[in-house]
Amino acid sequence: LRPAVVAGRRGVISQGACAAAAAAAAACSAQPALAFAGEGSLPKEEVLRAAEKLTDFQRAISLDAATERSFTGKTVNGYAWDVKEKGTWVGALSGKALFESETKYDSGTGWPSFSAPVPGGVIERLDPGDLADARRALMMGGIRTEVIDAASGAHLGHVFNDGPKPTGKRYCMNAGAMAFVPAK
Repeated sequence: LRPAVVAGRRGVISQGACAAAAAAAAACSAQPALAFAGEGSLPKEEVLRAAEKLTDFQRAISLDAATERSFTGKTVNGYAWDVKEKGTWVGALSGKALFESETKYDSGTGWPSFSAPVPGGVIERLDPGDLADARRALMMGGIRTEVIDAASGAHLGHVFNDGPKPTGKRYCMNAGAMAFVPAK
């Protein structure tokens, strides 16, 4: 009888947490998203044409907000997620600068992590998938802040408030949504 009671309590707690997440999502959903994948400042046709050059999985990351497994990512031009060279990380679809290597650090997560983006390179918004699915938001620890390419609208990853000083930000990105351009 005891396990059924515990499971029942967990069920009630889970349902209550999901209801709270749904209420938060409903309250937040009134805020318009700034851009959607394929709807940044570049024409949608140009973004879709650029996406044709990607692998199916790279396209899923950029246009459908898929996530690569940690410690496995490669940029669209073949650099490992943990490349240590100096250079610029650019959007796989836009080719526009997103992050500089000076802001990259090892967060221990297995994804390329940066403390700050290139000014104007990215847009931060409440994650539409988390807003639409309260259970997903609960599983992820709350509604996350998605990071998208300001030019193409492509999904890059998420930003968290547990990064190094001076910004305190951790831009946790998918390598497969970017290319790395080494400094000359």
